[in-house]
Amino acid sequence: MKKILLLLILLLSLGTSVAFANVEATGVGANKGQALTAALRRAVEQSVGIYLQSSSASVNSVLVEDKIFSHSKGYVNKYSIIKEGKIEDGYSVTISAKVDDKILKDDINALTILRKVSGDPRILVVYSSKNSEGPAVFKNKGFVDEIYNGIVESLTDKQFRVVDKADAQKFARQIAEAHEVEVDSNSAAKYGLKYKAEYTLLYSVSGTVKEGAVNNHVLIRLKTQLIDNTRSQVITSKMVEQSASASTVEQAMEKSARDGGKKIVSPMLEIIQKNWMDMQQNGSLYTVVMDGVEDAEAISNFTGMFEKFPLVNSAKEVESGGGKTTFEATYRGKRDELDRDVLRAAKELGWTVKKIRAEGARSSWKKL
Repeated sequence: MKKILLLLILLLSLGTSVAFANVEATGVGANKGQALTAALRRAVEQSVGIYLQSSSASVNSVLVEDKIFSHSKGYVNKYSIIKEGKIEDGYSVTISAKVDDKILKDDINALTILRKVSGDPRILVVYSSKNSEGPAVFKNKGFVDEIYNGIVESLTDKQFRVVDKADAQKFARQIAEAHEVEVDSNSAAKYGLKYKAEYTLLYSVSGTVKEGAVNNHVLIRLKTQLIDNTRSQVITSKMVEQSASASTVEQAMEKSARDGGKKIVSPMLEIIQKNWMDMQQNGSLYTVVMDGVEDAEAISNFTGMFEKFPLVNSAKEVESGGGKTTFEATYRGKRDELDRDVLRAAKELGWTVKKIRAEGARSSWKKL
């Protein structure tokens, strides 16, 4: 009996040591409150780092920043201040903290699972010659390709999938040839969806070239629009400047182009990731028009069946008449997955349906 009691005590003590990690951390801030907050965050950062090194978990740094580090205090069960005092730049606090490893690991694993399920978005990167300005050399294919390569390199380094370059160039040629039509979010989104891309990144360039006796200087301004193809909406627009000097104009252009392409991606990464994860967690609003369905019972049967699928948050009728019914659905998957579930719901009801039109978040179907 004593052996059993000793074993239980040992197991409980081991459980406690696993659940809580003692971490010493120092934070600096303008005042004591800010320094303490920084120290708590640093304690959690250390625990996250230790866990990621000892496991196969792989999460996006922006997600950890947004979902975990911004709530550091919630992971610290208890702390005591070891040392504090004013320093030249403000205030410093050193703490001994007990970080709840179990909750922390559970949340990291949840982010890992969510990312594995949702994957990373696919992006169509397209050059817009119509919106580009500056010297003629800025439209040189090699120069434009270097910008493209810089953008794609940064995106793929962050594990985003990018539409094949040849397909992107087809759309770029369409933009260049359609002089009378302004390229807008609808056309970019439509082309992006054709290649199963959730986003289109449309970029243009302007700037100046200064030739000197010794050095040549190039300044470029890169402008981008990030378009959510499903919703046909511009999520964000960004502009960066990049300069380079070299013994030849060509060398300066090549360097500024590649570096500028990498630079323009940085301010967009967090926006892409947050928008994508929000779509995966909460769903996006889609419109489904069903031609040949107007009976109240048939409408109710379709929404009821459609809502049974895991990726559907909700579905409702918003308009009916003239032999057609329009449904709105909040859906956590991609457009092709939504189409699949529309077909599955119809099949369960014994219907034969055919998609006759799709644009952005709206699709039209015919009940045969």
